Amino acid sequence: MTLSKRLKLLAVLCIILTIILALALNGQRKEMEDSYAKVNQLIEVQLTIDLVRANLWLLQQFQDQKAVSETRSAVDRLQRMIDITAELPLNEYEKRLLHNIRRHQHNITLLLQLSENKSTNRHEVSAEATSNAALTARYNTIVQSLSEDSLRFQQITIRNSLDSESKHLFFNATLILAIALIVTLFSLHTLNSFKRKFGTLKQGIQQLAQGDLSSKLTMPQGDEFAELADTFNQMKHELMQTMQRRDELQKEVEAQTEQLLLQQEKLRQMAEYDDLTGIYNRGAAQNYIAISLERCKRQQTQAAVLFIDLDDFKPINDQFGHRVGDIVLKELANRMMHTLRASDIIARLGGDEFIIWLDPLKGDNQIDTVVEKLRSLGHDIYIEELQQMLDVGLSIGSSIYPEHGNNLTELISYADQQMYQQKRISKQQPQLKRPTEPSTEAKKVSPPVYVDFRTDK
Repeated sequence: MTLSKRLKLLAVLCIILTIILALALNGQRKEMEDSYAKVNQLIEVQLTIDLVRANLWLLQQFQDQKAVSETRSAVDRLQRMIDITAELPLNEYEKRLLHNIRRHQHNITLLLQLSENKSTNRHEVSAEATSNAALTARYNTIVQSLSEDSLRFQQITIRNSLDSESKHLFFNATLILAIALIVTLFSLHTLNSFKRKFGTLKQGIQQLAQGDLSSKLTMPQGDEFAELADTFNQMKHELMQTMQRRDELQKEVEAQTEQLLLQQEKLRQMAEYDDLTGIYNRGAAQNYIAISLERCKRQQTQAAVLFIDLDDFKPINDQFGHRVGDIVLKELANRMMHTLRASDIIARLGGDEFIIWLDPLKGDNQIDTVVEKLRSLGHDIYIEELQQMLDVGLSIGSSIYPEHGNNLTELISYADQQMYQQKRISKQQPQLKRPTEPSTEAKKVSPPVYVDFRTDK
């Protein structure tokens, strides 16, 4: 049963029980009014009986017409009181008592007629005396019986009224207790059901707050909480699907973002680094050196540009192929990066030409030291697929900022000129002849062969 139906049923039940209690109280009120009216009427009857008794005493004393007339009036009034009492609701016992009272009143009326006759024949003196004594005794007896029956009538009426009031009070008290008990039990049952189902719903909400989207609320069908639980379960199911779609979308976004970052990094590598050697290309070198130049201008420090050209690199490509030439270039670039400082900039301008930016520069001797290290890098380049060593020469020209130029173009131009001068000087030195190719058997036992390409063809 739904909670709204329970409350409606409780309201209807309370209304019905209240109407029953109101009807019972109204019936009790009517019975009390009837009892009070009956008691008041009996009191009037008793007062009239006392009036008749007083008039009879006067009649016995004076025996005149006035006493007879007054007694007749009192008896008539008693008859009227008896007729009024007979119209009230009476039980069988009360009706018998009222019948006795009516009979006694009739007897008094008959005796009163005899008294009237005697009052008109006063000459019979001896018989009158005897008759008056008999009438007096008869009057006294009837009046005494009349008073006893009236008093008994009053007692019965009062006792019946008390019994009726007690029954009504007991009935009303029982009805009120039943109403309170029914309403209390029904309310407690509804409250326990509400608290139990509300607790289940609260637990489900707490589980949802903790991130549990798989559990479901289970409630008996047939009330609002069951509908609410079904709606809550549907909401959790849709929320779980939404979360799954969000997670999938998040993963997709992360994958796309990672791919974009990889592509961005790849584009940056392509934009800044040389594809073959992995060092800076011309454009990136110009940008970073320009930034370093601005710093040198602000701090008024020195820096240097080294322009490197490989001696007779073309014969390597011609004799062993471009693949071997690429290996030589990559090895030289790798050796430069491991030899120079992290703050120095190494870039490939193209072909076999490189530039190096030395920053900061602490003196001219530092350039000589670096040049000597760089010239030794061309020795003992091992080519695995040839199973032999190759040597290449490095012609290096240098320029110093700001002595030889205020911008990168001037510095590179000056270093390039110095490089060509150094190359001409090296060509004037004695030439080394290329050794002959060793036999197959010799290759197996002899150490790697060194080939010097620092000669002119």
